[in-house]
Amino acid sequence: MSCIEGAEAQNTRARTVLSTRGFAIVPSGFYVKTVFDERTGQDSTGALFFSADGESVTHKISLRSASFAGVGEFLSGSVARDTSLRPINIRIQKLDIREAISADGEISGEINLAFSFDLDKGDWTVLLTRYQAAAKYKRSLANLAIVEPTLLNLLANSVKFIDNWLAREASSDPNLAKKVKLSFHNYLEQHDDTVYYDAGRPLVWGDFREARRDHNFAAAVFPSFGYDQRAEVKDGVIHVELDVKVFMVKSASWAAPGAQNAYNLNHEQRHFDLVKLVADRFKKKLLSETLSPENYQGVINFEYLEFYREMNKIQKDYDEQTSHGKSQSQQDIWNRRIDLELKQLSADN
Repeated sequence: MSCIEGAEAQNTRARTVLSTRGFAIVPSGFYVKTVFDERTGQDSTGALFFSADGESVTHKISLRSASFAGVGEFLSGSVARDTSLRPINIRIQKLDIREAISADGEISGEINLAFSFDLDKGDWTVLLTRYQAAAKYKRSLANLAIVEPTLLNLLANSVKFIDNWLAREASSDPNLAKKVKLSFHNYLEQHDDTVYYDAGRPLVWGDFREARRDHNFAAAVFPSFGYDQRAEVKDGVIHVELDVKVFMVKSASWAAPGAQNAYNLNHEQRHFDLVKLVADRFKKKLLSETLSPENYQGVINFEYLEFYREMNKIQKDYDEQTSHGKSQSQQDIWNRRIDLELKQLSADN
């Protein structure tokens, strides 16, 4: 690799030739997929002083876009590329050389490098980490040989840095996880104003606390379901646990005076049972899905909305077909259907 444009003919001995017979660096966790140059003024990375033709006159030589090509040459010639590993994109944000010459002709130089490393996920990328480094050197006017090895060492260190970073973070960083494991927990803790579904704790009339003057029906309950989510990365696997909550709010539920009998309470309990069954179908659907670290959250959100709509539809169907509990024959049909599904649910669990 040479970053010196225009001086190569005069300084062939100063050029470090990369070996193509083997790789100096063999990453264990990634391969370089693409390199992007994001520097402003990409046609120049700095300037070097040198003496041409043995004369004492100094010249300033610009380092142009060959430096970008040089990074690619270094990566292809010195860094092994195993596409079974994680694809990493490198964004060059700084790569420049600055030199100053003293009165006695000694040159002080500094190379600055700043890279960003992105995980390439196909349709998008995720920033993983950044790397910044600098190296200083001193040289005589006639000796350019120290510059390129210094630059190559910085490039090699950047490759080693991201490889070590991946090895260190692979087991705990969700962006690097390769699998998702989903589990569920039924939330059963009871609260003063909320009843969470528990087969051993059916509704009682004391759960219907709202005071209503306009009673079009004997009673009303508005159960629903939701979930709390926790995620933790262990050994490269995202463990996602959902606390599924099937609930009714006491202060939003009411019963008409004189209507608080076993038949009407059963009708309201069946509303609660139906939401429980929908929530169970939501869980089974998620378990049947192929969840990846990239898409699992979107799948969970989508399926929740789908089953929330199903919950509303089935509640409407139940009330319409039973005439809000007034049709005893239809109520019996729904009772048997719900009991059968609850029995199957209990057997599955």
